[in-house]
Amino acid sequence: MNNLLWFSRWYSNQVSNGIGKTIKVNITSEKKSAWKVQIDLKYTDARKLSFKSLYFAKSEFNWYSLKIKNKVFIAEGDFTKLDFLIGKFRELIGENKHKDKITYKEDYFLSKEIKDFLFEGEKHTRFFLHYTPQKETADKILKNGLLYTYAFDKTATPIKNNSVDLNYIHYVRKQFGDYIVVIGFSKKIYDKYIDMINELNSNVLRVEEILCEKPILKNEDDELVYILSNKFIKGYCNYKTGEIVPNPEYNPDFDSDIFVENIKMFIN
Repeated sequence: MNNLLWFSRWYSNQVSNGIGKTIKVNITSEKKSAWKVQIDLKYTDARKLSFKSLYFAKSEFNWYSLKIKNKVFIAEGDFTKLDFLIGKFRELIGENKHKDKITYKEDYFLSKEIKDFLFEGEKHTRFFLHYTPQKETADKILKNGLLYTYAFDKTATPIKNNSVDLNYIHYVRKQFGDYIVVIGFSKKIYDKYIDMINELNSNVLRVEEILCEKPILKNEDDELVYILSNKFIKGYCNYKTGEIVPNPEYNPDFDSDIFVENIKMFIN
């Protein structure tokens, strides 16, 4: 049972057992802490609970704190941890059914080393992230380029050097894998081909679709298959271990006559 569902049932039981008593619960979002959970224990089975304060911080955007003060359980943490904070309360009062230790896995995504890797050269480069579950796949992308169908924005997301936006993107995308492939296009190349696509009145929807050195073909489902040149693959990192693997062939300024031919393919 997930922690929020468990808490709903726990709260219902406490209210039923303490008829006429008010059990105050506040769950709020705050500028500093993203989530703050306050549970008044005065009229609950946990009213005699005591606990020394605890503070954990991996980074500015990966942290939480717990304490009980004046019979009020108070938990704060970054915006990814609402369920986790409820889980810590569940663990604290001994109602974790299997006595599992609730932990928050290491996440190095916003570490200085990974952020420096992501945004090196940001002044002249547009960066995108692609998540994948296997190291073998990430290594293959470095060597052969990124294969995708339909649309580039369905497989990669643009990023900016803003920790709040980055944390949100990571929270949404990390379900797709531990390995994060970093893609970079120089703004000069990007703008050059946007202008060319417009001048030639091509049906290309996105610049990334024509930055392929290998032929753009159709698969058995009649979908276009693109292979983004590996020259635009900056490398990859593993957000759980902090491992960083750069691509020695990375060149965000890479250009080729093939890109022009790709544009012409989509001219009616």
